[in-house]
Amino acid sequence: MARGLVVLFSLLSVGLFCHSNSEEVTKCIDGPYHKDIPSPEGPDYVECHSWREKSCCTANFTAELQRNRVEVLYNFSWNHCKNLSQECEKFIKNQECFWSCEPNLIKWHVGEGVLKMVPICAKYCDEWFDACKSDYTCVQDWLRGFNYTNSIYSCPTNSSCRTFQEFYKNGEGLCNTMWAQSFYYEKSDNCMVMEFAPGKNPNDAVTASAPRFSTFIHPVLMFALLKIF
Repeated sequence: MARGLVVLFSLLSVGLFCHSNSEEVTKCIDGPYHKDIPSPEGPDYVECHSWREKSCCTANFTAELQRNRVEVLYNFSWNHCKNLSQECEKFIKNQECFWSCEPNLIKWHVGEGVLKMVPICAKYCDEWFDACKSDYTCVQDWLRGFNYTNSIYSCPTNSSCRTFQEFYKNGEGLCNTMWAQSFYYEKSDNCMVMEFAPGKNPNDAVTASAPRFSTFIHPVLMFALLKIF
């Protein structure tokens, strides 16, 4: 029996790991400018180039992002305190592209465009913080902290503009709190990035969680279990 249990555990671990990593992403998260399913884009896709070959956002979205950042798309200005530095703006734009275009985010989608605990590579978070640490914002949580009045996002009346350094302290603080619980600072290799060279998407290999027991058991594993017991 003990030997059988060892074999059972081994079969489940291997089988469930393979199942978890072999699923092809065929659906996009919910969002106002998201496609239903990811697909390639053409020459009119002028921003978010990392995702041109398989994208959840449209060419029209990238054109508007290039023209007006997100000011027309969401009635929100990245420059709500002072103009962002070019280095910081690049990372803020990357985040917008990531949320809008990355197909793999469906693994962490909890509904209505909301993400929960997407693992972002520690190195990427640190680089983001370094690029923005001297720039200014008025809230720590960009997802929930702003006032939303007359369809426009603005700084709360009792807020003051402070540097990213003051709000977030470091890359871990930035990734863990800037967008509520959407992202977190991940030190392992099982992590995502918000920009990469066009071509193979490295985020395809990132799993939503460590392999674990689930209600799915492959028929081959079921047959093996029946023979053991």
